[in-house]
Amino acid sequence: MPRYLRIPASLAAILILTACQDVDGRYVVEIGEVAIVTSDSQLCQGDITHIEQTIDRFEDILDTTVREPIPIFIHSRFADVITGCGSNVAGCFNNDEEVHTLWQALEHEIVHAVAFPLGSSSFFWDEGIAVALSGRTRQGETDVSANFDLERGESLDYPTAGHFTRWLVEERGHEGLRALARKQPLSDAYGIELVEAIQGYEDDAPWSYPSMDPCRGMALSPTGPDTWDVEVIIDCTEPSSTSRRSLGAGATRTIDIEQSGTYSLYLDGGHGVSIVACQLDVIDEPPDGDFAGDIIREEAGLKPPSGFASGQEHQIDLEPGRLLLYLSTDEGVTEEEIGVHLHRIGA
Repeated sequence: MPRYLRIPASLAAILILTACQDVDGRYVVEIGEVAIVTSDSQLCQGDITHIEQTIDRFEDILDTTVREPIPIFIHSRFADVITGCGSNVAGCFNNDEEVHTLWQALEHEIVHAVAFPLGSSSFFWDEGIAVALSGRTRQGETDVSANFDLERGESLDYPTAGHFTRWLVEERGHEGLRALARKQPLSDAYGIELVEAIQGYEDDAPWSYPSMDPCRGMALSPTGPDTWDVEVIIDCTEPSSTSRRSLGAGATRTIDIEQSGTYSLYLDGGHGVSIVACQLDVIDEPPDGDFAGDIIREEAGLKPPSGFASGQEHQIDLEPGRLLLYLSTDEGVTEEEIGVHLHRIGA
């Protein structure tokens, strides 16, 4: 059995680096009254804060309270998630008891765990609510009517379910969403019949909505026109820290690009940086040409993979918008100073 170290969120920054390991070398930490988290690597304070705030946010949106800590197993290997879930998925709320997930599916599975005591109205609404609350949404490949009556185990178009649910929230508010999560039919929850809702969605829904909680990260201020020469101190005990994209410690920062052009990126120290182009606004129409899945602003020049190693110059074509940076240290390094040097060098 794992040995748990109980760490109230207010004390986690002090104690996180001494979190207990079980016999398999995994780290176990209890976050207040809301979660028991088991991870392949040590969680930084920012990860603990993020998980606690995510659960709090979903509790608030769904008007509910977690009564017992949610067991959350965060895996770094896809194969371990498959073992925990029993199927080929990136995450699951397994047997309605515990979350097994990769980092990228964590928020989605937390929605399921928070909403579980409220009941389950249908496969479509369960997944639609989880997709809508956990990130960006965009129009799917199939119609709502082709997905609405599917049962678990059938091929649901998750983007369609999530985007339709998000459209309802945007058009008619959160109260109906809370009713849907409590097994109420659409006609009672939102006062609209399914056929009418689908028609309104098909007529009016934009191509994509941003996340309800978009792109968190401390902003890096420019040091000159289209220039950033700044030092970022990574410390696993600080609230902005993370281990989600690092075998050591990491930190998230945002940069607002004002001018399009070619930029030179150089990192002095650390392991490297992963960059995500943030979506902050509704996008009415899909981008021209091909795009690769969830990277909405591919015109920012950030087609996956978007990782850049330290110690060498990288040239990136960027468009105006906000970038989210995941700066990381080498394996086992929990404190380091990284110099971030980003300059516009051409039109």
